[in-house]
Amino acid sequence: MTSFWIYLNFAIYAVIFLIALCKNLNFTTCLVGVIYLLPLIPVGMTEGNLERFWVISCFNAIFGAIELAIFVRTVRPGDATFDKPFFQQLFGHTLPIAAALIGTSFVARSTEIPVSGREWAAMAGVFTVGAFLRVLAVYQLGLLGFKFDIAFRDRQTLKTDKLYGRMRHPSYTAMMVVILAYALATHSWLAGGLGLLSAWFGFQYRIYHEERALERNFGEQYRQYRNRTPMWFPRMT
Repeated sequence: MTSFWIYLNFAIYAVIFLIALCKNLNFTTCLVGVIYLLPLIPVGMTEGNLERFWVISCFNAIFGAIELAIFVRTVRPGDATFDKPFFQQLFGHTLPIAAALIGTSFVARSTEIPVSGREWAAMAGVFTVGAFLRVLAVYQLGLLGFKFDIAFRDRQTLKTDKLYGRMRHPSYTAMMVVILAYALATHSWLAGGLGLLSAWFGFQYRIYHEERALERNFGEQYRQYRNRTPMWFPRMT
């Protein structure tokens, strides 16, 4: 019965991916769709790894659908410039995060260690918190402000309230929480730690270049915001 849900997750996500391509065919939609599709391919299931295979199947089907919905709504023609900065972001930001998601997924789904009750609770709780925070952060920033590539829209303003008043990059914090759930599913300190390290590097690379662009665009307003607002987590005061 578990294998049926794994096949169903793959089929549902494949349909969502096709709809996303029809709605907004661009490089970002293709890239994001493939990142979450690869671990969903129902090949390599055994009696021993079926539990973790199903967990990873659910993670990728749910979060992949969320990411596709976000980027179909926010990516615009011309965002991907395919110039030197674009490829720097691709290799410095996108691919390390993709490696973390795909790598931890494949390690987890090949692991035959049974999932304990505490693991179920931890993985489900962490994943739910991260996914919810990701959606909330994107919603609060708005379709005008959120984007895959570093680009600025006409009439775009600097977001400094709600989640963005507590931390400068809540959507990246949310993604790291989601990737923590993937890391927990590996049941391996080494694989999980490498996945988190790869994702952290990718986000730090993005943040460095994004904040430089924000400072150029918003000037002193952004510098004041950066000085008073933590990068990853809110201050515990």
